[in-house]
Amino acid sequence: MKLHHHTAFSTVISGILYIIFKSWGLAIACFISGIFIDLDHIVDYTREHGLPFNIKNFFRVNYMAQYNKILLLWHGWEWLVLLSAAAWLTDWNPWITGILIGFSQHLVLDNINSGSRWSYSLFWRWRQDFDFDTIFPRMKKYKYNMSNASQMNSKNN
Repeated sequence: MKLHHHTAFSTVISGILYIIFKSWGLAIACFISGIFIDLDHIVDYTREHGLPFNIKNFFRVNYMAQYNKILLLWHGWEWLVLLSAAAWLTDWNPWITGILIGFSQHLVLDNINSGSRWSYSLFWRWRQDFDFDTIFPRMKKYKYNMSNASQMNSKNN
């Protein structure tokens, strides 16, 4: 899912949480974690495409799914188990609970488009050797269609 989609959903969810619970901490933590979980894409980008980091190229690479391997350290259902335990153990601290909700809504939205319910399990990705095409089967077709289209455009120019 694209950044502006996550931003819109995080804004709506955070607003609803604030209206219901009147907690800025809960709303802000949900908003920030619902968007910034995607910072883990930077690790995969630099690992596969190297430095220097180029923001325009970063978004192009992610949009065109130009990865062979993908770790996505923060995109894991396993984190929700740990965050749930942390929220419960802290008597549902608004900041931790907000992070839990932000992570949850982000992963659910990403999972809808992934093509496999296991795509966002760290352990499952590890068992698949972090192979992008296996982990994101829907993106595989898109990836190769986009790659062929860009090759044809470069030949025509």
